Amino acid sequence: MPITNEFDPAQNGWYFSNQGGFAPSLSSDYALWNLYRETYLGINPTNDPVEAPLDCFFYENCFKQINAQGNCGGMSLLALALFKYGGYMGFCSPASAYCPTESTLSSIDEDLFKAINILQARQFSAPGVENFLDVGVAGMLNNADAAFARVKGLLSKGDYPVLCIATSLEGGAAHTVIPYRVEGSLTSYPKIMYIWDSNHPFDDDPTHYHDTSSDCQLVINGPTDWTYTSQSRTYAGSLDGWCFAVPMSLILRKAPQPMSLSMIGTALGTFLVNGPGAAVSQISDDKGHRFYKTEADEHLSTSDLETDPSRRLKEMVRWPWFGRAGDGELPGELYLMRRRAGNTPLNLTVSGTEYKVTNAMAGNLIEIDVKSSTRSRDTIKISGLSTAAQSLEIKALGEPRTVNIRQLRVGRRGAEWKSVSIKNVNVPREGLVINMVDDLAAVEVLSADKAVEFEMEVQQRFGVKVSTRDVGRLSTVSGRVLRVASTD
Repeated sequence: MPITNEFDPAQNGWYFSNQGGFAPSLSSDYALWNLYRETYLGINPTNDPVEAPLDCFFYENCFKQINAQGNCGGMSLLALALFKYGGYMGFCSPASAYCPTESTLSSIDEDLFKAINILQARQFSAPGVENFLDVGVAGMLNNADAAFARVKGLLSKGDYPVLCIATSLEGGAAHTVIPYRVEGSLTSYPKIMYIWDSNHPFDDDPTHYHDTSSDCQLVINGPTDWTYTSQSRTYAGSLDGWCFAVPMSLILRKAPQPMSLSMIGTALGTFLVNGPGAAVSQISDDKGHRFYKTEADEHLSTSDLETDPSRRLKEMVRWPWFGRAGDGELPGELYLMRRRAGNTPLNLTVSGTEYKVTNAMAGNLIEIDVKSSTRSRDTIKISGLSTAAQSLEIKALGEPRTVNIRQLRVGRRGAEWKSVSIKNVNVPREGLVINMVDDLAAVEVLSADKAVEFEMEVQQRFGVKVSTRDVGRLSTVSGRVLRVASTD
């Protein structure tokens, strides 16, 4: 197809509207896991946390959430693929030919619904996450000038883009659309991007896409001065907005999920914090770099982000749960990072009552469950990230907390792993330190000023055999290291 051809909303857009959820036939875990396998490369054949703990972590905490309230990214990507290639995933151009009786996503063919689900989730593939980190680290997540320049360049060479927009730091009303035409120069204003929007099927309102209509225009008058309206929702480029472009070639093809063992070399990682009212107060390192300017119980504005290059914590961004068409409850705060194993320690301050913190990175999984009757802040420090000598320190800044901690490390061959669980420990203000020794051959536990009791369990998978050892109830001695061998 000549690269001068332009996407036509009347022919190349879908005649049904965006909505959330998976295809009805994916109601069983077996069917949904198979869709997960079709979405990403190298996924374990079955949903078995014994065989593939990292695949299962990503499946439960990320994959199931991506389509929860919208499939706008999948609809946009598949429409572009049909337009560019004439057919994709068994479906043919034009997209408008797939015209259901009712103008809703749930009324379409099951296989088409599943294809849209797959492409929706591919926005969160390893290349998609890498791109999000690149754009975020460059400070371009909310730069409409940069988005316009990228869209203009991509359209000129036929690598058609999608545009990601949102209204707030936490991804309020996050939405993905197709910018199919641009007007204006790179050096003057206004700049205009013409938008195909899955919330506005052409057959429902043809005048929306008329050449004389401004309804389908995203108008730019500055890097953070832009506006666009989808249905009754206005997206505006305030400091809390999001606006960046992604080439279809980057996220259309099947690729690994970001926590895959094949991505260990690039050291992609996550912090996921979830629980009623739980929020991240601050993330920092020991060199004075920080993610937020100040420590607060909750951060809801991008103005809270540290922007000083000398103080900013680099290679980390907050994911806005793209694809969500509504304002439903978010599954937690998800932070993406790209760091070398063993890099500077990271300090996480969390505010909440009962919550869970999960860190997944380079074949390692740390899960911290906190239980309490009162809300306060706790600090978690991880040193030796993803190395054989990883260290975890947790302090309760308020009242002592009941905490369960699990550390898992995957072996070089992928199918082997070992985990150590420290259970039912009352973490005091003085804190508790847990050191991983020689690839979890042993574990050291240290409490500063007083003895701390806990239970310990060790699990290991070698070959196809899984062994579990209940070490029993142990106690630290004030100021001394308790060392426990984690092998029989």
